[in-house]
Amino acid sequence: MKRIKPFQGIRPIKVMAEKISLNPNNLMNEEERREAARRNPYSFAHVVKPRIDFGDSISKTDDKLFEHAGNYFKKLMQEGCLIQDERACFYVYMQMMEGRVQTGVVSCFHVLEYEEGRMKKHEHTRADKEEENVKHLMATGLSSNPIFLAYNPVSEIDTLVNQVKAGVPDYHFESDFGVVHSLWVVDDPKQVDRMSLLFNERVKETYIADGHHRAASSALYARMMREQQPDAPADAPFNYMLTCLFPANQLRIYDYNRIVRDLNGLSEAEFLERIQEKFTVEDYHEEDFVSHQLHHFGMYLGGHWYSLHARPGSFANDPIGSLDVSILQDNLLAPLLGILDPRTDKRIDFVAGTKGLSFLEKRVNKGKAAVAFALFPCTMEQLFAVADAGDVMPPKSTWFEPKLLSGLIIYKV
Repeated sequence: MKRIKPFQGIRPIKVMAEKISLNPNNLMNEEERREAARRNPYSFAHVVKPRIDFGDSISKTDDKLFEHAGNYFKKLMQEGCLIQDERACFYVYMQMMEGRVQTGVVSCFHVLEYEEGRMKKHEHTRADKEEENVKHLMATGLSSNPIFLAYNPVSEIDTLVNQVKAGVPDYHFESDFGVVHSLWVVDDPKQVDRMSLLFNERVKETYIADGHHRAASSALYARMMREQQPDAPADAPFNYMLTCLFPANQLRIYDYNRIVRDLNGLSEAEFLERIQEKFTVEDYHEEDFVSHQLHHFGMYLGGHWYSLHARPGSFANDPIGSLDVSILQDNLLAPLLGILDPRTDKRIDFVAGTKGLSFLEKRVNKGKAAVAFALFPCTMEQLFAVADAGDVMPPKSTWFEPKLLSGLIIYKV
């Protein structure tokens, strides 16, 4: 049994790739998704988010949604918009955003890697989202949004990937949000065998960067299928999940900032005074705030940026306690602003750093928030340390971009 293996991917014909593939859900809200799908009948959103073709009153787990998704996929296949590779392939997937390039390999990954802890996670998952994903898998048999995995770089893999990239890509286009996507189908038997050997022998553990719910759902689906088919072989298709593996040194985690709607009954002066118990507070005189190091925060209050440094000894020196999101939560958001559970508290919102700090300023200046906090991004080393310790990061700790497109490579489970 191979841990990592090639597969016969289903993919758009070249002229349809840009129309069919789509950005993941967390870059668009529900209405934006509906409007984009209305304008584009070929979008894979009709398959992966079938609720966009129904009214809001329908349950997210209604069987009609998943029947519709399966039928929509068949329609795209019948119309010749999608094709399936005749032999098992790997797929080299390169993305370029704002001049930065990251290149991964799309492959199938055995669920035992997840179940036995070698595919390491750093987030909790929600049962309701897992249920929705599993019902979709059961009804359609389709996995179309790769789990985003990171691994410690291997020079031989880098060399092989660069050899593939020296050829002309099978797909090359710019999607929404200014991301350029290029993809090479690796079907040469020698390259496939070499890639399989290198990944299986040299990549002993991986880390989920994005896609915790997809990974958990794939593992749950595989367990259910094994119960239904106890004599199925270990390499049965349902025992594998769709993944894209990236060397960690090519990835960037962006800041994940916070805005809070009120000061929990404190005046601005009282709030500034209370903060100084755990932070040194200075006026920030530059026009745009920039955080240069861990444990250094920006705070936008009353139309003005302040620079906050966590005081020595004010936080734990362990993988979780030393995270900036933990320091801010434990020393300020919870004790001063009363935000005890950021997962459920409606007074706090989270803003990806890709939107820029001007987005935070606008929310405060327009009175939609009382205060905003800019954080230094979590590092890959911190993420790995948390996952290696078997711990879970606080909510909204990491934001990876660019996101992987859904519907560009499809795996039939």
